[in-house]
Amino acid sequence: MKSCLVLWGVMLQRPSSCEGCPLNETSTPGFCPDNIPLTAKYLVIAEAPGSAEIAAAAPLVGKSGFVFHNWLLQSVLALKLAWERKELGLSNVLRCLPKETNGRPYPSGAEKLIAEVKCRQYDLFPDTVHTIILAGEHSQRLYFSAELEREDATDRSLGRSAKGVMGRIGRVYVNDGRRWSFAPHPAFILRQPMLVSHGVEALKIAVGAVYAEPQTVPWQEAVQELMMQCVEVIA
Repeated sequence: MKSCLVLWGVMLQRPSSCEGCPLNETSTPGFCPDNIPLTAKYLVIAEAPGSAEIAAAAPLVGKSGFVFHNWLLQSVLALKLAWERKELGLSNVLRCLPKETNGRPYPSGAEKLIAEVKCRQYDLFPDTVHTIILAGEHSQRLYFSAELEREDATDRSLGRSAKGVMGRIGRVYVNDGRRWSFAPHPAFILRQPMLVSHGVEALKIAVGAVYAEPQTVPWQEAVQELMMQCVEVIA
């Protein structure tokens, strides 16, 4: 029997094309579709829905949604206006709530790989979307696995630890004519509220709100200024 959920008197079923996905039988009943207006210019892709998202059949409405809408979105005017104008879409890598693995509600191993591949059939993003914000480790590695694996290999060869989400905050790639920007997941910020400012800055970078042309000083002027400072110190 297909998994389903009674939502305000309406029976919400997973699409039949979910057959063959390991989450179809093992995850919490229910399906969380995307919330992407046809006029969306920006798109946030998180990782997986929580129980509140499954109950509402909408992404980012639970505790993580509170962080996103009330702590982050309110501080980034461009995205706040985009949300009000139906120019901001919300999505997840997975559309079902998996069982917890290692304390986190996200699958691992072969189950993770198959579920992520099966969910790509729902990545129907409007052509109007020009900026995609990848929130969290799983969404970043899904779309930029090759780049991040090369980076990890370089770090290992230099004896460094992998950067992780915090080390990639604010990174921007341009691919397929779109800007792809990295940000921490709201759930991560929920566990460490001191990181709110980092999340805000990541979103500002995503929309280009903090970009400014660097102010450079000609080399000779820089040398003369430095020499003058040395003279003043000696005097």
